[in-house]
Amino acid sequence: MFVGHEFLALALVGWAAHRVGHDARTAFGLGCVAALAALLPDLDVAYAVGTYAAAVAGGTPFGWEPFWGVANGVHRVVTHPLPVGAVAALTLGAGVALARPSRRITPVSVGLVGVAAAAGSIAVLWRFWTTDPAAAVVAAVFLAIAAVAGGVVGGRTGLDPVPSTLAAAVGFLTHPFGDVFLAVPPPLLSPFGPPVLTDRVVLAVDPTLNLLGILFVEVATVWAGLAVAVRLWPFGSSWAAPLRLRDVLGLPAAAGLAYVPAAIVLPRPTIVDAHILGFTIVPLAAVVGLWVSYHGVTDGAGTSRAILAGLVNGLAALTLSAGASLFVYVPG
Repeated sequence: MFVGHEFLALALVGWAAHRVGHDARTAFGLGCVAALAALLPDLDVAYAVGTYAAAVAGGTPFGWEPFWGVANGVHRVVTHPLPVGAVAALTLGAGVALARPSRRITPVSVGLVGVAAAAGSIAVLWRFWTTDPAAAVVAAVFLAIAAVAGGVVGGRTGLDPVPSTLAAAVGFLTHPFGDVFLAVPPPLLSPFGPPVLTDRVVLAVDPTLNLLGILFVEVATVWAGLAVAVRLWPFGSSWAAPLRLRDVLGLPAAAGLAYVPAAIVLPRPTIVDAHILGFTIVPLAAVVGLWVSYHGVTDGAGTSRAILAGLVNGLAALTLSAGASLFVYVPG
């Protein structure tokens, strides 16, 4: 769900912000803030890579499974819990307020965001420090990154601190629930409470169909995010007549059906060796998307519209490839 997190947050916040009365530009901006917040928790993969490198130097085997065996012990355990996400949202909002305080928001409201962010950060970091100083360091870096991200948002946009904080909260707080399919769920209440969700969610008894089910969940979130994006942002069209997904969907997406031979020849993928599916189905979709984007630019469609067309056709190709895989695997 490395991609699905961001598109789900964009879809939820962009749609909700527009429904409550924000104009399309502001709603899209808040959706992007939510998407950014949904991305940030996975930056701890860098910490996991460093931990694994040290483990390899100490004799741990080199490979995909050994990596996740080590990485799952450090990845997601600090940045994904709900209390940390809530504090990160406040920290990001404080960064927005410090970089560009809004004239429409009272100083009291802005101050409350800052005070809440400071108090929450102290509580989270102190709790981590009393149990695992290394985790406290990772949490401090993570919260600092959230504050810097908020500063960038505040300095480059006209978004208000309070709506930005709420948008970021959606991104941070929905993120851990996207990780319940592929591995052991993150400790949702850490560092203040015991685990409340300890087993991953299984969509199908057959391991291959379960993996495809997870893929379809992520593909659905990406489609939702793109649908909201084209509803809010013109992408080279006009604000009065925004694009629709079908306006940029074309025949190249049918190339996804070419995945059928690969699905027949390759071993049936499962969660243990999900890279068999990911490292074959995604490159095909990427080639389709890049080809469509390139021809869109050379044909004068405009950069933003060409990129959107590439994303839509690439995602459609991926969807068809997944459907083709399902068609191959179900009879087996």
